[in-house]
Amino acid sequence: MKMHPYLTLIEKRIPLVFDGAVGTEIQKRSVDPKVYGSSAGCNEILNINCPDVLISIHKAYLDAGAHIIQTNTFGGTRVKLGEYGLEKRVHEINFSAANNARRAIDQCSFSDGIQRFVCGSLGPTGYLPSSKNADLVGADYDQLVDIYKEQASALIDGGVDFVRIETSQDLLEVRAAMEGIRSVDKKIPVQVQITIDINGHMLLGSGIESFLGAVIGLGAAVVGINCGMGPKEMTPSILKLLRHSPVPVIALPNAGMPQNIDGKAFYALEPQGFAEILEPLVTVHGLSVVGGCCGTTPAHIKAAADILKDKKVAYRELHRPSCWLSTGIHGIDLESIERPVIIGERLNAQGSKKTKELILNDNKEELFLVAQEQADSGCAVIDICVAVNEKDNEKETLKNLVWYFSDRSSTPFCIDTTDPSVMVDTLKINPGSVMINSINLEHSAVNARKTLSLAAQFGSPVVALTIDDEGMAKTVAKKVELAGKLRDIACSEFGLPEHYIYIDPLVFTLATGEKEAANAANESLEALRQIKKTMPGVRTVMGVSNVSFGLKPKARRILNNVMLYHAVKAGLDAAIFNPLHKDNVENYDTGLRTLAENLLFNRSDDALSDYVNYFEKLTVEKVDGSENVLHILSDEEKIKCAILKRDRRDLQKTIQSLLKTKKANEILNTILLPAMAEVGEKMTNGEMILPFVLQAAEVMKESVTILEPYLKGSNAASKGKIILATVYGDVHDIGKNLVGSILRNQGYAVIDLGKQVAIETILESVKKEKPDAVGLSALLVTTSKQMRLCVEAFAKEGINIPVFIGGAAVNKDFAQRIAILDDKVYEGGVFYARDAFDASRMLDELASGRIVSGKTDSAGKPQSVAVTCEHTAVELTYEAPTEPPFWGTGEMLVWDVNQLLSSINTERLFKAQWAGGKLDSKEYDEVVEKEFLPSFNTLRDEIIENDLIDARGYYSFFPVIAENNRVIMLDPGNFNEEIASFVFPRMPKKNNRSIADYLRPEGDILGVQIVTIGKKIGDYCRNLFQKEDKYNKGYLLNGIGNYLVESLADKVTVEIRKALVIDSKRGRRYSFGYPGLPSLEDQKKLFEIIAGEERLGIILTDGFQMDPEHSTLGVFVCHPDAEYMS
Repeated sequence: MKMHPYLTLIEKRIPLVFDGAVGTEIQKRSVDPKVYGSSAGCNEILNINCPDVLISIHKAYLDAGAHIIQTNTFGGTRVKLGEYGLEKRVHEINFSAANNARRAIDQCSFSDGIQRFVCGSLGPTGYLPSSKNADLVGADYDQLVDIYKEQASALIDGGVDFVRIETSQDLLEVRAAMEGIRSVDKKIPVQVQITIDINGHMLLGSGIESFLGAVIGLGAAVVGINCGMGPKEMTPSILKLLRHSPVPVIALPNAGMPQNIDGKAFYALEPQGFAEILEPLVTVHGLSVVGGCCGTTPAHIKAAADILKDKKVAYRELHRPSCWLSTGIHGIDLESIERPVIIGERLNAQGSKKTKELILNDNKEELFLVAQEQADSGCAVIDICVAVNEKDNEKETLKNLVWYFSDRSSTPFCIDTTDPSVMVDTLKINPGSVMINSINLEHSAVNARKTLSLAAQFGSPVVALTIDDEGMAKTVAKKVELAGKLRDIACSEFGLPEHYIYIDPLVFTLATGEKEAANAANESLEALRQIKKTMPGVRTVMGVSNVSFGLKPKARRILNNVMLYHAVKAGLDAAIFNPLHKDNVENYDTGLRTLAENLLFNRSDDALSDYVNYFEKLTVEKVDGSENVLHILSDEEKIKCAILKRDRRDLQKTIQSLLKTKKANEILNTILLPAMAEVGEKMTNGEMILPFVLQAAEVMKESVTILEPYLKGSNAASKGKIILATVYGDVHDIGKNLVGSILRNQGYAVIDLGKQVAIETILESVKKEKPDAVGLSALLVTTSKQMRLCVEAFAKEGINIPVFIGGAAVNKDFAQRIAILDDKVYEGGVFYARDAFDASRMLDELASGRIVSGKTDSAGKPQSVAVTCEHTAVELTYEAPTEPPFWGTGEMLVWDVNQLLSSINTERLFKAQWAGGKLDSKEYDEVVEKEFLPSFNTLRDEIIENDLIDARGYYSFFPVIAENNRVIMLDPGNFNEEIASFVFPRMPKKNNRSIADYLRPEGDILGVQIVTIGKKIGDYCRNLFQKEDKYNKGYLLNGIGNYLVESLADKVTVEIRKALVIDSKRGRRYSFGYPGLPSLEDQKKLFEIIAGEERLGIILTDGFQMDPEHSTLGVFVCHPDAEYMS
């Protein structure tokens, strides 16, 4: 097929120049406002009402040296025109715009022999169909297709040479726009341009790889970036696009970064500077087309054209085979991945009982963890099969699950269904491209053709099974024959590239013992060789684990890996496989590997029985991922297992053995650090509870200690430096200490400033230490405000380093909000990390430019949301309790530490404070016996021996009256005198109730209670963390402290109920800092009234938190219907 002239010039490596901004040029011409009529502000109406202005702008750019001019149709969709009441004039306006541009070219003459082109511009609708916020979606896929079809039809009718989708913010909208254009003209070149932020991401977080994954399979002729930033700031993203894109690349930057002068955007980059930045991108790196966006003028375009005159675009390989898959946040090119491409198989209801149960329960969160586990273990693609016999809703389930995953998963999907009616809706809601699994030749390939039509429409590669109406192909000849038919239909009838066809020659189990099945693996392996020989353009795939179906888990894992090894040698490109069970077969025991190969290659009649008998006799540990066949393990794997299994035995011996063949820094960087990274993955996926993570960190610390003498003088540099601090006013630092411990063992240098750290101290440390990042921790909402103040201080001082935040009071949305400073985004970025491993991962990705999730607000200005809560009265016709035995503050209560420790409910402690609740019953029983009970007994003795607990407290009674959600506290000695008042907020999710609703307007009793276990235990825990590197012990001891202070609070509540002579379950205790009592400033008022400092030695920080941290203050209301506020 003849190449389009625009693309031909690009192929000849002639630097092509686009025009620049149109809107600013219109403003320069001082168009009479009357020309706009009733559509003031709509530049598109000038295409009809004032065409000469547009023609003059086009000619100015042509005279400056532009080869391509764009139509004045950025807002030419019915959506945008509808804002001015012009939605019925879409065709007229767009047609006129194309005609004006064509007339401008016709009125100019050119002496360089290069053709000039009119490009039809299709801008964004302003909708975000990929957003999870329903208010932002605006239109679905089919509606967007129709919207862009209408505009494209008018532009093509008007005579444009090609079209561009520009300034795009949402990849699902881009894909719909491309389909709309293709429905009008399948051959016209489509150029696609996105707008990104300084970190290389679109508005909803999509990166360069996501962009390519969304458009390459749909046939984008040219890809690029426009708007958003100047050429200098755009350069890193353009270079990345040039590295990855198989098609030509265009860059249309602004004239520098916008500056706000007198309320107007001003672009300061001069024409010559603009051109000088672009020139090496073209002549050195291979950028095919340049031009301008906001703030650029004919002078900028002339400078670019002049500097590129008579030069060549640097050579860059174009049109190389590529097969991009993507989600909303990341993408991969299957052609660039080392073989075999692993397609994770565990998110399949047909092959995983756990997945099936999760699908039946519609548990998307847990399903995502399954997918993430597969991704974290090395799969490039996740196979998703949701079909279950118990429900007939495969279509809806698949669509909803992929929609849920689309902005969470960086690993793309393989949609596993043979029903085209099931997959179509899913293809329309995913902003990226997916693999389709699968087609076959059953029923005369009717369904196959329907599916291939969808694959062509949505740019998807396809798994093709060698099955026809006679059944599954079992011989080499039949497999090859059907492979050829499948390829011919896909390529000849539907135009799919050969490398988009993944032929599966099928593999059958060897476990049946049937003679006719004994040669099944041989047939499949030889079929692979023949398919690759006779059809070298196609790709191959295989569900490898089918070969071992029916065997026991130990035997399956070994046979699967040996089969995979030989399949890859035979030409396998991709494997549907469990990445958690992928091994290096070179490390297998020679005898075991021979047994597996005897079975695969059918070398004897006894091959199956020999193989099975081996595993029947095997008494060493399992091969299921958590344990290993010991004689298979290399020294590298033994060290990894030592960390994962928290086992110090033989650690010194193994490391010393490994030092004979590897350098210390190599052991650290390639074995220890990756092992700790895997620990983090397991914690994130819920496979490893926190005490075990800390034990693993201790093994890591010991390993590094062994290596230290050999690391001196080596180049084993730190991965980076981070400052950690618990913000001013906050006394809770256990979480921050855990983060510091893990980050150190991940290879980071950590400077821990402690708790209650003033902003000035943080600033001073940053200036002195010059860290790569700062990590801030806060437990409560009130102290989290210090994080914003810190970011503001950094910006004021010109500090632009990343800030990571964590703690119970913060989340990703909070990080986005505090990054907005006076409508500007803090340049260093604010990132929410849910735990230390999350922080480590993001630090790694930040350093390499790959960070996606948790990034600083990409939506620009924050939007305020007003919530109106009307008062909902609570029925208070309850019998008031008897008058308390005293008013005011009661006597001190003191508890014996031995009695407290002996009354601990260990099951509650183990499950709630020591994370045992995350284990299944079998694991829990084993851990309790082997680890938790011994640790508890040791720590109990240590608490007594070191006198770590000073358990004291008291309670008080005050007369109060309620006015709406305000509670007035009266003087116990004079009920007519107010001593304080408190406003208790209304909770929208609790029918707008307030704690105040549970107190009587005519007078009631408010109980106040305060307890502490003293300061020693907190200091002791910090010492374990920071000086003794006993992370797990510190965590467990802190858990006991948390349990005891909560237990004391419960005991005091019991005493209050006894004093008031009310039922043992009546009333409710509320603590400050939680939803019902969010204001810690109110805590200060109450704290002073009950004399907490004088009586218990507790102090309040400037953030109104109690120190010691193992202390609580709360109020008690007597109403029988009182409930927890959330």
